[in-house]
Amino acid sequence: MTALVLSPETDSTTAGRARRVVAITQPGLTERALVVLTTFVFVHEIPNSWLRDRAVLDPDYSNPLLVAVELVLIAFAFARVAGSIDHLITMVRAEPLLYGYALLIFASTFWSADPSVTLRRASILVGVTLYGSYLVMRFSLDQILRLLAVMAIFSLAVNLFFIVFLPRYGVDDGGQWRGVFFQKNSLGYVSSLSIPVLLIAARSYPPLRWVFYATAVGHGVMLFGSKSKTMFMAAVVTCSLMVVYQAFRGRKTLRGAVMLSLVGSGTFATAFATANIGVLAGWLNKDITLTGRVPLWENLIPIALEKPFLGHGFGATFNGFFSPVHEVWTQNRWNPSHAHNALLQIWLEIGIIGVVLYLVVFIRSVVNAIKIVAIVPGPIGLWPLTFLTTVLMMSITETGVGSEPLGWMMFMVAVLSLSLHLRHRTSLGLPNDIRTAVGTGSTSAGRL
Repeated sequence: MTALVLSPETDSTTAGRARRVVAITQPGLTERALVVLTTFVFVHEIPNSWLRDRAVLDPDYSNPLLVAVELVLIAFAFARVAGSIDHLITMVRAEPLLYGYALLIFASTFWSADPSVTLRRASILVGVTLYGSYLVMRFSLDQILRLLAVMAIFSLAVNLFFIVFLPRYGVDDGGQWRGVFFQKNSLGYVSSLSIPVLLIAARSYPPLRWVFYATAVGHGVMLFGSKSKTMFMAAVVTCSLMVVYQAFRGRKTLRGAVMLSLVGSGTFATAFATANIGVLAGWLNKDITLTGRVPLWENLIPIALEKPFLGHGFGATFNGFFSPVHEVWTQNRWNPSHAHNALLQIWLEIGIIGVVLYLVVFIRSVVNAIKIVAIVPGPIGLWPLTFLTTVLMMSITETGVGSEPLGWMMFMVAVLSLSLHLRHRTSLGLPNDIRTAVGTGSTSAGRL
C-alpha cells in the first residue's frame, strides 16, 4: 500500500489548479530501517547517554552529539521528499493550528526565561514536527504503525538487557525499572504508548502477529516493573476502551458511546489525580496529595499568572533553582521536573494562547477520529482514537505528548492522517458523517 499525499494537477474542467490524492513510490527497505532507527533515537537517545550517572534525573537535552544525530536523521528523511513542498503546504492547510502550535513553541525562544534551553528543545520539537509530516507523506498509517511496532521490539530488548544485565543503570535504588531511561516514568511512558500500537499492528499484519503480541506482553511487564501507576492506568484504560470502540463502530450510537467513555475515563483519571476518593488512593498506595502533586499545582498557578498569555518559554520553566519555579523547588523536597499536568505545563511554557491552540487541535482530532472509526474498516481505523484516549489519560498527571519526541511524533501522525483522509473522502464525494456512513454501511472507503 502506498501513502496518500496531495499533489497539484491541472483540472481540465476548471481554469484553476485542483489538488488530488496520488500514490508515491513505495519506500524501500533502507528508508524503513532509517525510520526505525530515527524513532529509536528520538525515544532512547544514543548509547553514550545510557551509562550516565543515574543520580542526575534529567533528560540529556544538553548532549550536542545527540542533537546532531537527531537533526542529521531528520535531514535524511527530508532529503527523500526534496521538492515535495506542495505536499507539506497541503498538510499545513489541513491542520494550520497544529503547525501554528509548533511555531509558537519555537517563537517562545524570544521571550524565554532561558533562551538557550528553549532554542535547543524547540528546535528538536520543530524537527520532530517535520519528521511526523514526512512519515505521513511517505507512508500509509498501517505502515507507520508497523515500523513503530518494530521499534518497540528493539526498545524492549535494550531495556530488558539493562534491567537484567546492567541493573546498576537499569534499576533504581527502590527496585523500580527504568532501563536506559533517566527515570521510571519515561520507561512507563514508552511502554504505554507502544502497547496499543503493537496490538493493532499484530491484528493488521499476520506474518509478525505473535511477535508483536509477545512484545506487547513484554511492555506490559515493563510497565509493571517500572511501578509507574499513572502509565499503567493509562494503558489499561486505553486497551479496555479499544474493545468498546470496536463494539460500537458499526452503530449509530458510536458518537455517544465514545464521548461517554472519554468523559468517564477522564473523570476517573481526574479523581485519581486529585485523590478525592480515599479508597482508590489507598489501593494505589498514594497519599492524599498524590505524592505532592496537588500542592505543586497550587504553587504553580501564581507562576503561570506572571506571564499568562505567552508563558516563560518552552522547556525553560523547570530548569533548576534559578528558573521561574525556584520557589517551588525550595518548597517541594522532591524537586519536580515538570507540572505533572499537560495543560498546566503548556500554560507555564507558552501561555493561554498555547493552551487554546492545543485544545482546539485535540478536540477537533477526537471528532475526526470518531468519524474514522465508523468509516474505515479493520484495526487501523481504531488507532487514532485509541491514541488520543491514551493522550487524555496521560495529560491528567503527566505532561501528555508535547514534551516527548515519540508522543509528539505520534500525535502529528494521528492528527494529519485523520484530516487528510477525511479531506480525500470529501473530494471523492463520500460521506464523512457518522450517521450517513453507518446507515449506508459505508465501511469500505479505503484505509488511512
